[in-house]
Amino acid sequence: MTDFLPQRIPLSIYDELLLHLDKPGSPLSLQMEVRVSGHLDEARLVAAIRTAADHHPLMRAALAPHSDTDTQYFWQIQDSLTSVPLRIITCCDEEALHEARSALHSLSVPLAEAPPFRCALAHCGEKGDFFMINMNHTVSDGVGLYSFMVSILRAYAGVDDPVRSLDVMQMRNRQHDGDTARFADHLVRISRLLKVIGSTLNPPARIAADGQEDQTGLSFMPVRFSSEQTRRLQQLRHNGATINDILATALHLAIDEWNQSHDQRTDRISMIMPMNIREAALRNSVASNLSVWVNLVSQPDDRTDFRSLLNVLTQQTSELKESGTMGLLIDLMHEVRGLPAWIRKAVPGLLPLTGNRIASTTVLGNLGHARSPLPGDSELSLKEMWFSPPCRMPMGLSLGAVTLHDHLHLSFRYHRQQFSREGAWAFAETFLDVLNREVPGA
Repeated sequence: MTDFLPQRIPLSIYDELLLHLDKPGSPLSLQMEVRVSGHLDEARLVAAIRTAADHHPLMRAALAPHSDTDTQYFWQIQDSLTSVPLRIITCCDEEALHEARSALHSLSVPLAEAPPFRCALAHCGEKGDFFMINMNHTVSDGVGLYSFMVSILRAYAGVDDPVRSLDVMQMRNRQHDGDTARFADHLVRISRLLKVIGSTLNPPARIAADGQEDQTGLSFMPVRFSSEQTRRLQQLRHNGATINDILATALHLAIDEWNQSHDQRTDRISMIMPMNIREAALRNSVASNLSVWVNLVSQPDDRTDFRSLLNVLTQQTSELKESGTMGLLIDLMHEVRGLPAWIRKAVPGLLPLTGNRIASTTVLGNLGHARSPLPGDSELSLKEMWFSPPCRMPMGLSLGAVTLHDHLHLSFRYHRQQFSREGAWAFAETFLDVLNREVPGA
């Protein structure tokens, strides 16, 4: 290592919030998966993971020992990874791949020892190989996991990696200063905070269950759009709407229609969405928690038709970006930073972005357009990329999105006590039907 880094890094406000939310029975973890052409050499992949971890200090982190009276938690950073937890699946068909994916992501990744992630490599013959990462969300958000995956692929291909290990410290240290400056007007801050909390006083709608694949664990329903289908989605963008707004609108309407078909009432739908707060130069880099979770809310009167709801949700995301409502949550957490840790453990249950009673119906995470880090003359090419954010029961479903090579990849992540496999596919079809009714020429 050429950069100087402290051996102990304090947990950020987001790290600590997620630490208290992570439970063994409902792990707060992130999914990232790629399919490559050809064969990934196992020893070379392990070496690439070690090299990538050199660029991302929190990928070598463990939670330092602490007591309930401590007012600060710390990450203990290893100089290098001493072990790389990689499971190998040698015989892979669709069913084996589904089970391997479910088994990996149903694991709760402990933080007592580094690394804070688990991996699997599935050799699938002519279809190519699948490489999967299950990461504890306490150390990083989805953008950070994507950056780590990119660093692994760069190391495997022998491509220089511009990510520096000190970037994470600089970004984390600057995080609060800018937020404080934006919210100097205390009256405005209080007004906005009351508005946010007021929207969460009533319990949100829940997604109707349909069958049961198992009592425990997670499964996934991947859906890949063609380049033409992906292009047509762009035609739904109106009045400043983004693809993320379109996906959010379709998810709200799909939940409403799904619940109606299951004779379940649907009032307020509240959807958690992470917003990336990295500075522009490092927007897709730095493995750390540098996103803030916010809620997009719809009431029954908002969901009369696709265009009306799209306008409502687009306005909400615009206001969040402009006013920085997430800064209120930062300020609130800073106010309680001085309390003993045993008291702070109760704080996540009071915030409007957690997975508890006052929280949300579902989660949407969109990584946007991903660029392949593999050079054109590489022995491998990147064929698919999948991502999904966590969801905690009673939120039985989350949706992750990423676009690679002009193909939108959607990963429906569901608890096995929420849906059977057939039920999960039926919900995904409801979501796709909502989009198909709106997409020109579908």
